[in-house]
Amino acid sequence: MSRLHKLVIKGCTKLVSLPQLPDSIAFLDAENCESLERLDYSFHNTKFIDLNFVKCFKLNQEARDLIVRTPTCRFALLPGQKVPPKFTYRATGSSLSVKLNGIDTHFPTSLRFKACVLLVNKDNVEAGQWNVMEVFVRIKDEKNGVGVMCRPKNYHLLPALLRYMFTPRLNEHLYIFEFDNKVSSSELLFEFEVHNDKWEIGECGLLAPTVWVPRYDGS
Repeated sequence: MSRLHKLVIKGCTKLVSLPQLPDSIAFLDAENCESLERLDYSFHNTKFIDLNFVKCFKLNQEARDLIVRTPTCRFALLPGQKVPPKFTYRATGSSLSVKLNGIDTHFPTSLRFKACVLLVNKDNVEAGQWNVMEVFVRIKDEKNGVGVMCRPKNYHLLPALLRYMFTPRLNEHLYIFEFDNKVSSSELLFEFEVHNDKWEIGECGLLAPTVWVPRYDGS
């Protein structure tokens, strides 16, 4: 178990609680674990790459909070109807104006952001229909109107977990991801886009960013 890199427990309908996981786990796929309610309190101390909790509708609030707090290299996906209040900046729709207060830095600078978007299914999608989507972010400097399209690390392509290979159809889920980008102002407009005509963004949110310093490995 200490060298286990990927854990797939999808469809475990009787699993109620997920115990402490080894630090080696990078990918966790718990899709359609319909009875899952609880996660171990140490869950957020692990650095994951992907977290998939699609259709885990019984997750209690503590488990949902742990997922939101957990750092990921690519994304976390879980059921939800609203962007959690933990996110400092929140808005209805797909755009969000932000004034960065309290950041002790000079511009331009590279900042690390954690974003959350509420994905809403617009249409009835038949089981077995093959679809993927990508999430993009456009960042605009509201002082001078300059915009930059930010394609977050690893493109944030949503793989099989949103290919609609199940029924009933997937409705509202939260998609959480982190990205870094150079910004030139403390007043920014974030515009989130979904490249898939079956889905739209109902809400969006951002945590207060941190100054990003690349590690020695360049990541």
